[in-house]
Amino acid sequence: MTTFSKKLGQIINNKKLGSSELVRKLNELFWSYRKNKQFIEKSIPVIKKELKHFTVVENYIKELNSIISSKNEEKLNKFLGNYSKIEIDKYEKIFSKLIEQIPRASNVITISRSGTVLNVLKLWYGKNKKLKVTVCESRPKYEGKFFAQDLIKNRIKVEFITDAMMGLFMQKVDAAIVGADSVLKNGNVINKTGSKSLALLCKEYKKPFYVVTIRSKYSNKKMFKHQKENPAEVWQKKHKNLNVQNIYFEEIEKKFITKIVTD
Repeated sequence: MTTFSKKLGQIINNKKLGSSELVRKLNELFWSYRKNKQFIEKSIPVIKKELKHFTVVENYIKELNSIISSKNEEKLNKFLGNYSKIEIDKYEKIFSKLIEQIPRASNVITISRSGTVLNVLKLWYGKNKKLKVTVCESRPKYEGKFFAQDLIKNRIKVEFITDAMMGLFMQKVDAAIVGADSVLKNGNVINKTGSKSLALLCKEYKKPFYVVTIRSKYSNKKMFKHQKENPAEVWQKKHKNLNVQNIYFEEIEKKFITKIVTD
């Protein structure tokens, strides 16, 4: 196995990253191997197969493949080299639109680990040092724990809770902000399981529920099908009368979403 293949495998198999972060890491890998395009070309079918449920990955690979097919090396270098800067510009646009909606908010709640949410909160903290974020642990992979660490590194105050404690903290927060793995054609959002529970709680407590996402996560798909993951991640016990379920992603109907804020 080549060094490239090992690095690619580590990215693909990282279940703790949000989809935007997956693309960022893929882009960084491709940039470092831009002079060896054969590695990039061979990786495209693998990525399409393993990460097909992420719309932003699908759109990124589609554009990358088109550029590679054109055999324009200058265009490829520009695409890979400018990707991070373009993404930063998108986050700034999203933050500007979001803060217009909730200018006085300083305490928000989120779930899972979203690169878009992280970058928006970093920009927010730059404007409001009183910002506090309640982070749900996001079982079974505990992405929330890693997200909390991301926030702490950026000096943002964090209250870390279990997913089951969401209801206890709703009265303390001003709004909920989550990312999206995909936005369906009907306006519904696909995100980490637990997001819908948070949206329903926001409805009950009359708190706004915002989804922040880049446009490349918009999909032409109209329906979403749950994908069952390894049940041992939840509980390793086996018994003929026991059925352990493990589902990573769920659909949040647009009627529960205050607004989708995008670039």
